[in-house]
Amino acid sequence: MKRTICLLLIYLINVVLIFSQPKDFLSDIYYFIENTSVFEVNQEEGHTPFVTYSSVGEALLNNREKAANFMSLNGTWKFYYSDTPEGIQADFFRENFNDKKWNTTRVPSNWEMEGFGDPLFRNVRTPFPPNPPYVPGEYNPTGSYRRTFIVPSGWKDKEVFLRMEKTASASFVWINGKEVGYNEGGQEPAEYNITKYLKSGRNTIAVLVIKYSDGYYLEDQDYWRLAGIFDDVWLFATPKTHIFDWYSVTDLDENYSNSTLNLTADIRNYLSISSNDLTVRATLYDSEKKIVRTMVSEKITVAPGGKEKVSLKSEIINPEKWSAESPALYHLTFELLNNSGKILGVISGRIGFKETEIRGQVFYLNGVPVKLNGTNSHMQHPDLGHTMDEAT
Repeated sequence: MKRTICLLLIYLINVVLIFSQPKDFLSDIYYFIENTSVFEVNQEEGHTPFVTYSSVGEALLNNREKAANFMSLNGTWKFYYSDTPEGIQADFFRENFNDKKWNTTRVPSNWEMEGFGDPLFRNVRTPFPPNPPYVPGEYNPTGSYRRTFIVPSGWKDKEVFLRMEKTASASFVWINGKEVGYNEGGQEPAEYNITKYLKSGRNTIAVLVIKYSDGYYLEDQDYWRLAGIFDDVWLFATPKTHIFDWYSVTDLDENYSNSTLNLTADIRNYLSISSNDLTVRATLYDSEKKIVRTMVSEKITVAPGGKEKVSLKSEIINPEKWSAESPALYHLTFELLNNSGKILGVISGRIGFKETEIRGQVFYLNGVPVKLNGTNSHMQHPDLGHTMDEAT
């Protein structure tokens, strides 16, 4: 009897382990694209996007294209199109896969604007009979993407992240043949820590994009239904201990004259040991980049693999106020300093001093009632589709 019970327990444990194991991406694509409980895999927590610079001067220029810690993956990619996920080449993500006979495409772009698939316009309903979370099996446009890149030598001993701004609607990512992550939803970014997948020299990234997933039902609206990697793809590197996120809150006084400036920064530590006696120095600059205020935090310790929040607060006398008619912006830098005062990294951003309120169903900006008019305007370029250029 005891032996039977033990065997039964072993069987049940094995069953639980089997079903709790994450599925290989291509072993059952529909587990991902028709499963409302799975909309992302292995993604980083959402945060303000920025590049870490080595000096305040660089951070104030904030030209990420020239930053040592930035690499764009925009450009020409190898591309293979299929009308269904089943039509892809099963080993396309492997490093040694031969893609010489594939087409090429621009990233970012919608593949319909590049001559693949069919651009469809719908004002409300899906282009297929809706049956969430299921998607059509007979026609579900699918694109396979590949390209190579070389990691800069200066990125050794840093954390490296891949950020894909917009991909419609489901996407799977591999680096050097290894599964990295999954995302659903065409209008939000996906970010992955790819440090452990990289090697020195040439690396290969492969992405599988599927037009219709259960997440597609959330984007069922009045616009052109287009797919693909249609916004920037980029890599960025950070020190092992770095500023991960930041935000600001401006609180104007009762006369909408002076303001309390509240700043918050999250510090992350990817080391296997604690990062001790760190400080954050935040500096506010006016539009001409003249220093208005400098704030320094208390010393903090960040545990291995941990995250700590730093808060700073200061009174700013009569700052120039932000409004739609006069969008005054201030520059802001955050420096992360070690226990000897050495700069570990610098980030930057821009903020406006303003206060919004709703009083008696009236919207107020800086104490002034404002009437808002809205229009139904979608991002749509006649040649680029949902990929918008700076000029447009």
